[in-house]
Amino acid sequence: MYSSSSIVDYSTISDSSKKQSLLPDFAGAILSTDNRYPIEQKKYMQSVGKLLPHRIGQMLETIGYTEELGYEVFVNKGQSNGSDLEIFRERSPVLAAEIVNWSIMSTMNSFRQCWIISNLEEYGPEVTKVLIHSTFSNETMLEAIRQHGISTLRIDYQLLPKRFYDHFASRNQIESRRIDSRITFEEIKAKIVYFLIESGLEIPNM
Repeated sequence: MYSSSSIVDYSTISDSSKKQSLLPDFAGAILSTDNRYPIEQKKYMQSVGKLLPHRIGQMLETIGYTEELGYEVFVNKGQSNGSDLEIFRERSPVLAAEIVNWSIMSTMNSFRQCWIISNLEEYGPEVTKVLIHSTFSNETMLEAIRQHGISTLRIDYQLLPKRFYDHFASRNQIESRRIDSRITFEEIKAKIVYFLIESGLEIPNM
């Protein structure tokens, strides 16, 4: 669960996380043995995968999804079973999200597509279900996900900590990538708010 104390001061951000390769950057992908990554690949992928869900959890708090107002936001830190993020109202889920923070060269395979559908179909029809995703190479795979009653929300770039972004910038590999910052925080939050409004969900602070 989140608390308001987890909201960071973006003037001090310099954490680590980033990714690019000609290889897919999700579970089951063939692992690279070269030095394209700024740190060991497995740790890099875990760090990048956790960044966007963590930030979205913080964004939801800033618009009122807090325990004081009767809500709880749960972010799955294990990247294992269960959806990546859930919003609860009086202990009942109102939203469930899968979140992927991939590079533009990443590819969604049928296994990951089925995994997303399976995770979100566990929730009843009263729960808003959404895949929040960055850019990736074969976004036509999203159509089958939508056919299962799952919305999709596109973030136009992969979110990366500055140190990792700088690593790829030095290699001219920054297409559809942005540094994790206060600016990107507000940009992504605006997309989240618009989606929540369009989905008919209550926004406590609006």
